[in-house]
Amino acid sequence: MTDKEQLNNNVQFQQLSIEMKEAIKSIMVNPTEQEIEDKKNGKRKRKVPLPHGHSQLDWMKKQSAAQPCFDTSGNGGKITIQELKKHNNENDAWTVYKGRVYNITDYFQFHPGGKIELLRAAGNDCTHMFEFTHSWVNFEAMMLKYLVGYLSIEDN
Repeated sequence: MTDKEQLNNNVQFQQLSIEMKEAIKSIMVNPTEQEIEDKKNGKRKRKVPLPHGHSQLDWMKKQSAAQPCFDTSGNGGKITIQELKKHNNENDAWTVYKGRVYNITDYFQFHPGGKIELLRAAGNDCTHMFEFTHSWVNFEAMMLKYLVGYLSIEDN
């Protein structure tokens, strides 16, 4: 994230009510102290063995063939924090990345770090954790067809 983007995000965040700030903070996933220490020391996370047909290339093929998931139910694609939190398990998982809500359910079978790591993002905002762990990966391209909507940060 560029300094300008971070500043814009901070300004937008500062304009929210205290209650909404707390709600957003409650869904943020951050790296653990051990993960921060491991990264400083150059340790890499372990990958899990994936079955044949579940490589990242296979994911990109699946994603390109998928129908878009964007929510067209009349709410303009706005997803509340309460709605996001309902999608918090392996069989129904949504996450937020840079304000956009994605359905990550199908990706559980393809995640090189395993299901347990991906579950941390389910029902939460994974932006900070993803940038910490996978700064070189283009999340938006990888999950393009799985965009559900946009996190609504308006007070309800």
